Amino acid sequence: MNASIKELLTSWEFYPASAVILLTILLPYTAGWLRLKRNRAPLASTARLVSFSAGTAALALAFHSPLVALQQELLIGRAGQQMLIGLLAPPLLWLACPAHIILRALPAPTRRWIVSRLKKSTWTGRLIRRLTHPLPIWLLAFSVFLLWHEPGIANWLLLHPPVYRLCLWGVWITYMLFWWHPLGTGLRLRRAMHPAIAFLFVILGGEVPNMVTGVTLAFRNTPAYSYYAARLPVPELTTMQDQMISGGMIWFVGSIIYVGVAVALLGRVFRNFEAPRPQPISWDATKRTIAPGLEHRVLGP
Repeated sequence: MNASIKELLTSWEFYPASAVILLTILLPYTAGWLRLKRNRAPLASTARLVSFSAGTAALALAFHSPLVALQQELLIGRAGQQMLIGLLAPPLLWLACPAHIILRALPAPTRRWIVSRLKKSTWTGRLIRRLTHPLPIWLLAFSVFLLWHEPGIANWLLLHPPVYRLCLWGVWITYMLFWWHPLGTGLRLRRAMHPAIAFLFVILGGEVPNMVTGVTLAFRNTPAYSYYAARLPVPELTTMQDQMISGGMIWFVGSIIYVGVAVALLGRVFRNFEAPRPQPISWDATKRTIAPGLEHRVLGP
C-alpha cells in the first residue's frame, strides 16, 4: 500500500443499505418530534433533537466517512468505528427518548397496536421482557466485546468487508440494548434500575473489558492482528505504533465515557440521601390546624 493517512482521510464511502437504515432511524424521529413540537409537548425539546441528530451523525461517520477506508489499512480506523458505534451513538440516541417520540410519528391505530403488544399480560410482552432482562443483555454486551476483539474473528471479518459491515450493525444493536438499562430513557417495560446497580452494570460490563483491552493493545510487544501486520505500513506509522495508538484511544476515550456515566449514575444515589426529609407534624393547636367552626375549643372564651 502506498497511500498516506492524508489520502485515506479524504476517501469517502457510500453504501446504500447503510444509508437506508440511517434514514429509517432519523426520519420517524424527526416526524414525531415535529408533531410533539406543534402540540408544545415538553418532550420535544431542542436538546433532545440535537442529541438524536448527533447520535445519527456518529453512525453515519462510522459507516460512510474516511474511517471506512482507514479501517481497511489501520487499526486506528477500526478503533474509531468501535467508539462511534458502541460508546457515542447509543447514549446520544437514548438521551433523546427515541422510543416515545418515534411512537408519536406513527398513526394512532399502529401506535395502539404496538403498545398493546408490549403489555405484560401478552405473550409478546412477556417474551420481550425476558429477552431484554439486564442480566442477559449484560452478558451479551460483554461477550460481543470480547468476540469483536478476538484476533481470529477480527482477522476473518476484516477479510470480508460486507460481513464486517453487517457485524458493525450487530454491535450497535447490542450496545443500544446495553445502554438502555442504565440510562433509563427507553420503553418502561420493567422497574427502573437502581442507580447503584446501574453503576456496577456500566463499570463491570463496559469499563473493565474496555480498559483491559485498551491497555493490552497499547503495551503489547507483538501485533495482535495478523491482518494489519500483513499490510504494507503507511509512511507515517508502523504497525506497532498504529496498535499502540489504537489501544490508547480505546482505553482513554472509553474510560472517559464509561466512568463519566457511572459517576453521574452514582450521583443519583447521593442526591436521594441528601433530599430534605419531611418535617414532623406539629400537633400544637393553632388557628391554622383547627377546622373552621371549632376554634372555640382551643382558644377558649
